Amino acid sequence: MTSALLARRMLRGGGARDARTHGLAVLATAVAALVMLLTLGTITALGDRESRTAWLRPAASDQAVAVQSTTTTYVDGRPLTIVRLAALPGERALPAPPGMDSFPRPGEVAASPALRDLLDGRPAAESPVGAPTAALGTDGLIGPDQLVAVVGARPGDAALRQAGWASQTTPGDFAGPTRIGDFSGSPASRESEERQYVQLALVASILLVIPVLTLTGAAARLGASRRADRLARLRLAGAGRRTVAGVAVVESALVAVTGLAVGATAYGLVLPLVSRVPVGGSSFTAGQLWAGPLGLLAVGVVVTALGVASALVPVRRILRYPLSVAQQHAQSMPVAWRLLAAVAAAAAFWQLTRSGDGLSSLTVMIAFGAVFGVLAIVGPVVVRLLGELVVRRARRRADSARLIAGRRLLDDPRAGWRSVSGLVMASFVAGFFALFSVGGEGVVWGQARELEVAVTAEQAPGALATARTALQRADVAAQPVRGDDGGALLTLSSRGSDDWSTVVVPLPDDPAAERRARAAMATAFPGAPMASGDDIARRTNQYGQDFRSASVVILLVSFGVAAASTGIVAAASVLDRRENYRRLWQAGVPLATLERARVLECTSPMVACAALAVFAGLFTAAPITLSSGSVSLTGAGLLLLTIVLGAVGVHLAIRASRGQLRSVAQA
Repeated sequence: MTSALLARRMLRGGGARDARTHGLAVLATAVAALVMLLTLGTITALGDRESRTAWLRPAASDQAVAVQSTTTTYVDGRPLTIVRLAALPGERALPAPPGMDSFPRPGEVAASPALRDLLDGRPAAESPVGAPTAALGTDGLIGPDQLVAVVGARPGDAALRQAGWASQTTPGDFAGPTRIGDFSGSPASRESEERQYVQLALVASILLVIPVLTLTGAAARLGASRRADRLARLRLAGAGRRTVAGVAVVESALVAVTGLAVGATAYGLVLPLVSRVPVGGSSFTAGQLWAGPLGLLAVGVVVTALGVASALVPVRRILRYPLSVAQQHAQSMPVAWRLLAAVAAAAAFWQLTRSGDGLSSLTVMIAFGAVFGVLAIVGPVVVRLLGELVVRRARRRADSARLIAGRRLLDDPRAGWRSVSGLVMASFVAGFFALFSVGGEGVVWGQARELEVAVTAEQAPGALATARTALQRADVAAQPVRGDDGGALLTLSSRGSDDWSTVVVPLPDDPAAERRARAAMATAFPGAPMASGDDIARRTNQYGQDFRSASVVILLVSFGVAAASTGIVAAASVLDRRENYRRLWQAGVPLATLERARVLECTSPMVACAALAVFAGLFTAAPITLSSGSVSLTGAGLLLLTIVLGAVGVHLAIRASRGQLRSVAQA
């Protein structure tokens, strides 16, 4: 109770300037909480996709009530999942598929919202499933943009008589007729698209959250010297150890909780906008990206705990040497153990990842966390060494602004590191992505304008005649031909073997005629895999495109956080050193010199530390890029561009508090 009362009085008694410092700390904490909540919501949404679409992968049951088959075709270059359902004879209750109110009747076609919009206004002859007669909700879809059709059938229909197809490259696309008891489905395989995107989200979360945690720690240290002075005077006045520590805890916790509330409010406001970003072929709903009460609680605990822990770091010195802290004596910083820790962590990381195979997500997360920890340990050492160089150079040139900046870096290298730590972490992320190349472009299989239809050995003898008849009925002037037996169409197999062949249909240039040709083939060979080279290229390159988009988003967010962190720390530093600035100005130091010294104090370590971080990012990514054998030459350009933009943003953020320096010095 005493600690809470004292903390409340100190928060109120600092005046308007201390209130501004606390406001900056709340803003920094809010930014960190917002990014953490969005990251957590994205991971949750991508992980939820596997369970949402499990019903598309039917699981056999001894108490079956229906038969289900799943196949995939393409409409306008987008994959369309077709689920055929037929009720088994009997009086048993039939479950409703996800997104429907009841089990589909024979001939009923339920289409997802995106499929209904796509087929709206088109003739039934241009649709692989005919005209939709019912609506399919989004409960069982990866998102509102997925194309899915549920077709009611009878057990004796052609699509439910054959054994079905399987795909090794896209294992969730095809499932043969399966007797099911419900729509619980089966889990996705390790090679599925859902699992790949979850892995991508985990890597992205590491690269985003740890810099954000750095911002959270920096927010808790805003106004550190002012707070330390108050706590030291409180200790000298006779306050006990628990009272002093309690005041620090309560004060930092109040700031963290307030920032969390602001960040959570902003999170709720931006969800509708963020949910529109497509990932894996579909956007999200706002509900999918909602982290939930447990997510909010987890982020709140992390933000509050980190803020309290960061605020408690200097308390030990305050309790032991209150007079030294009150008189603002410089604090020594050990260097040897920091360098040894950096070398040991680098060696451990290289040993852990040198094989390049079988790395689990937990291993990668631990490795990344270790590298970030190394940067945080070595950073203040680099700032201190740089401060010595700046001071020597300033003395040779009699440069007063450079001398002031160098002395400040020497007196408090940790504060100098905090001012650029956000940019350093963002530079690490840029270096990590500099060499990555995921996915390619262009046609990777078949011919761009040829539709290949996979047919079983039993269908092969009459397949050409069946295809010609179907195309003639659809009024499509195309001559199908036989392809090579057992081609490489999506690495397919039928009845557990590779005994199958293809029918190749040249696609017309007219879009309507092309849609009729595809629909005719889907009707003639129900359930058979069919795709053109363009279809497979778009599908294959989707992950690579999403990876590149995710890289750009991560870099933009990282450098945005870096600019916000540097600007907030720079503004808080002006408020924290207002007495020092006032005395220097009263002693005759021009405001221009004070401003130049302040800018040099932030920008001098920026280049050296950012270069160190880029090297660390390249070092971290090397085991992955070298093992995969794919290196992006354009990544260097992206690296240079993002660093330049980040540096400009950071410089503008520093300049934004120029007016504050004038008002503080002349007050």
